Amino acid sequence: MSFEVYKPRFEKEATVAISKNHLTLNKKLAEKFDTEYVELSFDKDTKTIRIKATDSKNGLILNKNKIGARGFFKHFNIQQKGKYNAVFDENEKAIYVKY
Repeated sequence: MSFEVYKPRFEKEATVAISKNHLTLNKKLAEKFDTEYVELSFDKDTKTIRIKATDSKNGLILNKNKIGARGFFKHFNIQQKGKYNAVFDENEKAIYVKY
């Protein structure tokens, strides 16, 4: 018999979940932002989403740890769903999610 070891995911990992209508930050990432608004951008070549803190009320609302991103997904034709590792850049106050 061959056994495979189960290694659970730790909440310590920085992750972002992409669903049909939302981007959901895990607790670790949500604590990094001390703002109500974020801006989203997308790099088509590397398939990377950038979530950046902004003071502008024209940005998207960060509701606890959830960002309503339906229009963003539609605009860039992003249909990928799942949970992805993310990197937080301290200098830019931005999260990068590559899927």
